[in-house]
Amino acid sequence: ARQKSVLNKLRASNPKYDKAIKFVLVDWDTFRSHEVTTSRRIPRRSTLVLTNGDREKWLVAKTSEQEIKELLDHALKQ
Repeated sequence: ARQKSVLNKLRASNPKYDKAIKFVLVDWDTFRSHEVTTSRRIPRRSTLVLTNGDREKWLVAKTSEQEIKELLDHALKQ
C-alpha cells in the first residue's frame, strides 16, 4: 500500500509521468498465478516493473519515494 501511495503522489506531482508512461497496476493477491506475473517470475507484492520493448528494470519491495522517483525519471529518458 505504501508503494502505491508513493507512486500516486509522484504521478500527481509531475504530469510528464502520465504522459510518457503507461501504468498498469496488477493486484498480486488476484494475479500471482497469472501469466503477467509468472512469466516474469515476480517474486512478491510491491514489485514495480518498467518495461521498454524487451528490456525491463525492476524495483522489488522498495517503498522509498526517491527510489521510485528514480525509476520513473529513468522511464522519461527512454
